[in-house]
Amino acid sequence: MMHLLVRLLCFAPLPFLLPVPVWCPVRCRKLLQVRGVRVTFRDPSGDGSLVMPCSPGEPMVRHVPSCSSGPSQRKEQKAKGLFSVRCLATCHTEVLLCRLHDVSLAVTKEVNNLRSKVSRFAIRTLGELFRTMKKHMDHEVDEVARVLLQRMGDSSEFIQKAADRSLGIMVGTVTPARAMTAFMAIGVQHRNVLVRRCTAKHLVTAMERMGAEKLLSGARATTDVLVSTLVKLAQDCHPDTRCYGRKMLNILMSHRKFDRYLKQSVPSRDLEDVMATVKQKGIEDHKCECPPVKNTRKSRNRGLKMSQDNLPSDGGLRSGSDVHVLPRQTVRRTSLQTVEETEQLKELFRLLTATEFQTRMEGVELLLDHCKSSPQFISTNITPVHKTSLLLQDCNKKVNQRALEVLALMTPILKYALHPMLVSLVTAVTDNLNSKCSGIYAAAVKVLEAFIAHLDNAFLLQALAQRVHFLSGQALLDVTEHLSVLVESVYPQKPQVVKRYTLPALWFFLENRVLRNRSSKVRPVVAKLADTLYQVMGSRLKKYAAKQLPCVVKNLCDILDLNWDKWRQRWIWRWHWFYSMCLKNRIYPTEFTVTETHYIF
Repeated sequence: MMHLLVRLLCFAPLPFLLPVPVWCPVRCRKLLQVRGVRVTFRDPSGDGSLVMPCSPGEPMVRHVPSCSSGPSQRKEQKAKGLFSVRCLATCHTEVLLCRLHDVSLAVTKEVNNLRSKVSRFAIRTLGELFRTMKKHMDHEVDEVARVLLQRMGDSSEFIQKAADRSLGIMVGTVTPARAMTAFMAIGVQHRNVLVRRCTAKHLVTAMERMGAEKLLSGARATTDVLVSTLVKLAQDCHPDTRCYGRKMLNILMSHRKFDRYLKQSVPSRDLEDVMATVKQKGIEDHKCECPPVKNTRKSRNRGLKMSQDNLPSDGGLRSGSDVHVLPRQTVRRTSLQTVEETEQLKELFRLLTATEFQTRMEGVELLLDHCKSSPQFISTNITPVHKTSLLLQDCNKKVNQRALEVLALMTPILKYALHPMLVSLVTAVTDNLNSKCSGIYAAAVKVLEAFIAHLDNAFLLQALAQRVHFLSGQALLDVTEHLSVLVESVYPQKPQVVKRYTLPALWFFLENRVLRNRSSKVRPVVAKLADTLYQVMGSRLKKYAAKQLPCVVKNLCDILDLNWDKWRQRWIWRWHWFYSMCLKNRIYPTEFTVTETHYIF
């Protein structure tokens, strides 16, 4: 009986393998006030039939996937499991809160299911989780956005529509700054046109929610990255992406702080062209009806042919106009610099994307030279660093190792300019920690040390903590050790970041059976992480652990040498309380389907 209630109260990592309560949602039954009335739900398989999980005598889910089941049967079981998660998110959000990260991670994995129906329903389930959980899903934004944007580029039309709809729900419910960070790090530099279009579309919504006041109130480097990103989107090859980029620039231009930003910096010629286009067409076209591609090419070719009437004689703004321009001498100098920089970028891209590995090596060396001689040039055009992140996983070991070494040298120079693409860089670097080549491994370790020394440790902790669930071997050990170092520096300034990202990583380790083996290599690094968290958090760590599975509590007590009896008594009290609530609402434990109950007390 106790095992049944524990498995119900605390979800396991895979929700569709779990026992799910069989009762009709209490809210629905209280509204109907009729005993035995069935509440109908649309079947997730999409065949038009209805699922009626309402009667106390019939279970909501009796479909645990097994090895003997066929592919079609497993598909239906997964779809019904996702449907159960969706019902719980709608009617019983409090049940999912304690295990929200694991549920979200499991549903996200099903987005890439080869069965299109399962994939689409997993995407819709993510949208429902964002709609009901709202800001509780903030820490899941990066991984969910990465997976959904990937589906936008390599899927059929109905999958793209479902992914776009779920991304729209995500942007409308989570913290706007978190959504903007994820989209700028993942989607803006993507090679696929549809992914960039979807990214620009949802960035508009996030920027409208934040407002120009907050967007322009950040650090100077952050504003530069934001403006350069919007300029790239406004000059994209897809007309819709260009339209969304101009619309976002129009949001910034409408605020008085943007004038101050222009006076303190020297905008590029591309920015001036885009601003002129926004003034002429963006304000009038509210429906994002973008001009054809040839018009944009004409605006680019106008380059050095700006009319003299548009240039103010006093170096300020033209009277009676909102178009921001610079004095004549500055425009000429900037135009010449822009042409030269464009040629340098073309040459750099040619070398970095070459077929021969010797040419790619030359491109990496040229990027390092540019970074040392003109760091502002690389910071403004951060795309070459994105190309370098692709070389971090190059098939040629020499190119791979040299790219890692160059990234370690570039990090102290670029610093915060790397933040927009920190997630992709951390993903590539941590994958190299499992390399059998000693040179590649040593270079990857140096990159992580450079990240810790020169980047924002809060952002870095977030990226590393999210990688724990996808790593194994030596990479898992090294990342966990670096998390212990980051916790000590981040917690005094931002304790919420540690609570939101590091604690789920610790629960992930404590649920793993590998900790039962005393000779395991994972146990010492997990013990170090738990001890570091206990030193900085104190009794709060025990308070948060009490909401997790009993195996988590027991493993934590074993690692930290705490008293297990007090925790056991607390869990017994929770069981009795929950059992009484079940009886009060006519929920009978015998109506649950439970498998693999291995908890020992």
